[in-house]
Amino acid sequence: MTLVNSSSSANVTQVRYGSDAELAAVHLFQNYSDSLLCFATVCCVIYTVIGIPGNLTTIVALARCRKLRNATAIFIINLHICEVLFCVLVLPITAITFAQKHWTHGVVVCRLYPLVKYSLNAVSILTILAIAINRYVIVCHPLRYPKIYKRRNLSIMLLAIWISAFGLFMPTGFGVYGRFELEPEGGFCTMLRDSENRSPKTLILWFSFVLPFMVIVFCYSRIWWVVRQTAKKSQIARPTHLPIGDDQQNVSGNRKPYVSFDISISTNSSTEEGSSCTVTPTEEGERAVVRIFKAPFRLTRKGVRPKVPTRKDKKLRTVIAAIMISYCVTHMPIMITRLAYKTYKMDPIANIFAHLLEYSASCINPLIYGLMSREYRQAYKNLFECMLNKILRR
Repeated sequence: MTLVNSSSSANVTQVRYGSDAELAAVHLFQNYSDSLLCFATVCCVIYTVIGIPGNLTTIVALARCRKLRNATAIFIINLHICEVLFCVLVLPITAITFAQKHWTHGVVVCRLYPLVKYSLNAVSILTILAIAINRYVIVCHPLRYPKIYKRRNLSIMLLAIWISAFGLFMPTGFGVYGRFELEPEGGFCTMLRDSENRSPKTLILWFSFVLPFMVIVFCYSRIWWVVRQTAKKSQIARPTHLPIGDDQQNVSGNRKPYVSFDISISTNSSTEEGSSCTVTPTEEGERAVVRIFKAPFRLTRKGVRPKVPTRKDKKLRTVIAAIMISYCVTHMPIMITRLAYKTYKMDPIANIFAHLLEYSASCINPLIYGLMSREYRQAYKNLFECMLNKILRR
C-alpha cells in the first residue's frame, strides 16, 4: 500500500493498493449494520436469479418471433444482452463484497469491475437513446426510415454503442484521466481522482446521462406533438347546410336537393319573410316556431386520412417510455448524489439503497415487457408453449 499526495491545492492524500493481500486486508462497511448488509446481499442474489433467466427469455422470444423482427426489437435485444452481462459479471461480485465486508477479488478485478459496471450502464442508456431516436424517425420522418435503418446501418449503430460506451471509460482504466481504485468509504472499487486530482465523473455524467436524457425527452415530446396534430387533421369533414332561395339551380341546370330545418322557441308570433312557418302552441306565453328552409345538402368529399401511428406503435411507445422512466428512477439517484451530496457514503442507508436502485434495472425491463406489451406477452407465450411441447414429446 502506497500513499500519494495530490499535486492540487487541496493536497488530498490518496491510497493505492499494490497487492491482492493489501486489498483483502481492508475492512469495508465499518459503520454498516449486519442486517442492512444482509438485506443488500439478498437483493443482489434476487436480482441475479430474476435478471438472468428473465433477460435471456426476452432475447430468445424476440429473436424467434418473426412479427417483431424490426429495428426496435434489435435494440431491445441489445439492451437485454447488456443486462445479462451485468447480472453475470457485476452482481455476483457485489453480493460477495456485501457479505464478506472485504474485497477478496484481487487487484485486476478491482480495475475491471468499475470499468465493466460503468460501461454496461452507458450501453443501457445509449441503447434506450437509440430506441427513442428510432421511434422518432418512424413517426416524424417515415420516408427516411427505410434508408436509415438498413441492416448494415443497424450493425454500425450497435457497434458504435458498445465502442463509445467502453471507450468513454478507457482513459480512466489506464490511469490517464482518473483511476479505478478501492474506496473504503463506499465499499467498492470505483472511479477516483488521479495523482493530479482529476476525475471525469462530471464529464461522464453529462455525456452518459444528462445529454442522452435530454434527447430522449425531446424525441418523445416531438412524437406526442406529431401524433396529436395528425389526429386533428384526420377528422372527417361534416356535411354543410347553407340556406338559399327557393328553386335555385346550379350552373349546370340540375336542381340541388334541399333539406334543412331549424326548431327554435320564440315568444314572438311573427316569422321571417321568405320562410314557411308552422306555429304550434307550447307552454303559456310561448310558441314553437318551426322554420323550414330550403337549402342544398352539400356533402363535402371525404379527405384522405393521413397515416397515423397504429395501436401497436402507441403500445410500444408506452413500453419504451416505461423503460426510460425506470432508468431514471434506478440510475438518477446514485448519479446525482455522487456529485451533489458528497457525504452520502457516510450514510449507510443512502449508500446501500442508491446501489440497490441501480442494480434493480437489470431485472425490471423483462417485467415491463411482460406486463405492458401484448406482442411481447404473445412472444413469451409462444416460446413457453414450444418448450412445453418439446418436454412432453420426450
